[in-house]
Amino acid sequence: MPKHALKTGFPEFPALETERLNLREMTYDDLDFYHRHFSIREIVEGSGFPAPESLEDAKHELDMFIIDLFKEGKGFRWGIALKGQKQLIGTCGFYNWVKDARKATIGYDLNPAHWGQGIMKEALTEMIRFGFGELGLNRMQCTILPENERSTKLVQGLGFTKEGVLRENAFFEGKYQDDAIFSLLRREWGGVRPKDWKS
Repeated sequence: MPKHALKTGFPEFPALETERLNLREMTYDDLDFYHRHFSIREIVEGSGFPAPESLEDAKHELDMFIIDLFKEGKGFRWGIALKGQKQLIGTCGFYNWVKDARKATIGYDLNPAHWGQGIMKEALTEMIRFGFGELGLNRMQCTILPENERSTKLVQGLGFTKEGVLRENAFFEGKYQDDAIFSLLRREWGGVRPKDWKS
């Protein structure tokens, strides 16, 4: 049995599907996408994480944050593609997965060309269903820069509750930044109807 199967309980990376999207495993074939995507200014600013300085740096990050995440049983990161298209337009996933405590942190990003179409809400709805279902999570959380109103509106629309602010929790581009922390519990998750994806 593969090492990751023992750690995660999944012999293969779990692909997910929604009405408009395929959420799939990311591989080294996606290196160019990773390099371009995580160099987009809006994504750099929204995540508070610097762009990879080179293709080699991008490969190291792809290994550490995505490929090894699953291999080491610490989480899952899906590439998001529109159905019928191979090119990825974003990513989403769970990290800091603590299996025994049934909790994980979520992260997500989307090419700005696809903002305002309900795509990330659709992807996260399926990811959350998977988290409370197949993963058996009881709690998921995320941190968002307080000025990121778009992301705040997204998670609140999915039922997340703001718990507070982690003061000067991050250091980015020469200054300390606060992180707002949001959480969603299994008993609070009522799902989101497809008609709500367009909102």
